[in-house]
Amino acid sequence: MKVELDLECGLPVRGCLGIPDGEAKGLVLLAHGMASTPERCFVDTDPDYMNAIGKQLCQDGYVVWCPYIVQIGNQESQNNIAAMLASHHISAHNVSCASIDAGETVCRIVTGLSGLNVGVYGVSWGAFLALHLEAATGRMRPTVVSGYMRDEKKFLMSPTISKNLGIELASYIHFSRSRTKYVGRALASLISPCPLFAELGNRDVANSVACGRDEKFAEMQAVYAASGHGHLIDMIVFDGVHEVNGKSARPWLQARLASPAYQATSRLKNAIAL
Repeated sequence: MKVELDLECGLPVRGCLGIPDGEAKGLVLLAHGMASTPERCFVDTDPDYMNAIGKQLCQDGYVVWCPYIVQIGNQESQNNIAAMLASHHISAHNVSCASIDAGETVCRIVTGLSGLNVGVYGVSWGAFLALHLEAATGRMRPTVVSGYMRDEKKFLMSPTISKNLGIELASYIHFSRSRTKYVGRALASLISPCPLFAELGNRDVANSVACGRDEKFAEMQAVYAASGHGHLIDMIVFDGVHEVNGKSARPWLQARLASPAYQATSRLKNAIAL
């Protein structure tokens, strides 16, 4: 079903709430990527790189909240929306994170369910938002990042920017105020011991070895290992492009949400302001 609410800043947010047929096993906050929509996450009749992951998660028994976030559309529309919000002293980045996090409230109001174990599943740019959401709130919820693991500096200097987006300067807007610091080792130090699973296609050009995929994951893995939580982070590279896979991520998420250890890691911890 489609749901509309207003954030505290006054911005209206619309999203899709998927409800399983049987008893709900938990709640998954789903962040879609650029040029997709929440509807596409729940149907397989109009396929894109989201691969109807919302529908799959509902079939797994989870309530799924997927909001329209401000990166919807192409690069130009994203920049225009960000500029419009900035003119009203509103951060597009924070609006996106808040829209995702609103899922617990939406679930409670619409279904009457509360106290569900919560997981986060972010795809492409939505994965970047999912990571920042957990860093900002310190909730330590089991998190899957699909199609995002790279060295941002290498990515911004790569031909991928000019080839796919037309103008190189556009992407730098999203990394204002030093957001590039919140990747790799720096990000891991903020989110650890948040259970984290990354899935990447071996033909995902923007998240390739050349763009620092393995290097950045190794940095994050080292941070987790140093604090005794090396078992809480994992990555799989599947045969595919820039797309959701889910074959390993969904069972991983199910196991984490059903584990007695959920309450030990899903807690408030070191919340920061991005």
